[in-house]
Amino acid sequence: MNRYIKLGYEGIELELPVHALYLYRESKQLLENIVPLITEGNERKERCIFVGSEEDSTYLKRKFKKQITTISKGLGAADFIPWIKSEYDKLPKNYQGLRVFLESTNDYLGYEDILDDFNTQPDLRLFLLCQYKIDTISSGQLLDILKIHPYVFVEHLLKPNCFYSRVKHRIWLDPLTGIFNRRYFENQLSKELQRASRYEHNLSILFVDIDQFKKINDEFGHQIGDHVLEDLADILERSVRSVDVVARYGGDEFIVLLPETKKPHAKKTAERILKYIKHHDFFKDKLKVKELAISIGIAGFPEDAGGTYELIKKADNALYQAKRESGNRAVMYE
Repeated sequence: MNRYIKLGYEGIELELPVHALYLYRESKQLLENIVPLITEGNERKERCIFVGSEEDSTYLKRKFKKQITTISKGLGAADFIPWIKSEYDKLPKNYQGLRVFLESTNDYLGYEDILDDFNTQPDLRLFLLCQYKIDTISSGQLLDILKIHPYVFVEHLLKPNCFYSRVKHRIWLDPLTGIFNRRYFENQLSKELQRASRYEHNLSILFVDIDQFKKINDEFGHQIGDHVLEDLADILERSVRSVDVVARYGGDEFIVLLPETKKPHAKKTAERILKYIKHHDFFKDKLKVKELAISIGIAGFPEDAGGTYELIKKADNALYQAKRESGNRAVMYE
């Protein structure tokens, strides 16, 4: 299994390990959507395990025969974490990964957060899809479930033009730009720092701020300012890798997490962003202003800081230095 997995006709690309949530309304719909994922897993030499109702297990066993392991009884929520770790450890060398499809019940509502440390291990070849039937859980329980899943799929996972999201519900989203918000970023940075420390890896962050953004709002209005923020968010996302995290930190500030990236490489990314900004027409030829300028501060782990807020503060200091040097540049913390 590669570090990424693509799902469905739209080619949704997710970084492994994947801990996904799928909400469905009826068994037929569930089976229609996971059968292609099981087929895909078998084609990629990944071991597939289905944990669910006896009826669905029987259907899948009949369809895939020895190409799938089914468990319909005897595996409770309390036993799930040790079990999945054991199954992964027993994975034969000729298998490229493990796919687990879990028909979750109310008993499983609190177990997923235990997976957090397990799922931050690098190179873990695990695809876990937790499936909840919508009419068996309350709205409050649903919100709790959504909060702890990094990937959410709602109905018809594989069909064109379906709803899908690679975010943890709207509480993790910036409502204006649609990218991640500060809360999500700090949560992910904390996890990546733990992983980087454990395995002695590097990571860097970019702190991005628009130069003289207040002037844009004052001269052209907040609607134009909002369009600028939306365009900048789009440019930032297109300028980095799919493993990187782009978030709006607040106001006209954005922040980018670059896992396994040393500061000199982070600066090259920052300079690429500056180049894209320079050649992008934020004002669609409707205004006399032709260019927008940004400043970027860069900080890295482990050389600059080891904690979430300390590292952000160092990147903010570098950003301030870039501003003092008249802006429109990227500066590394020193």
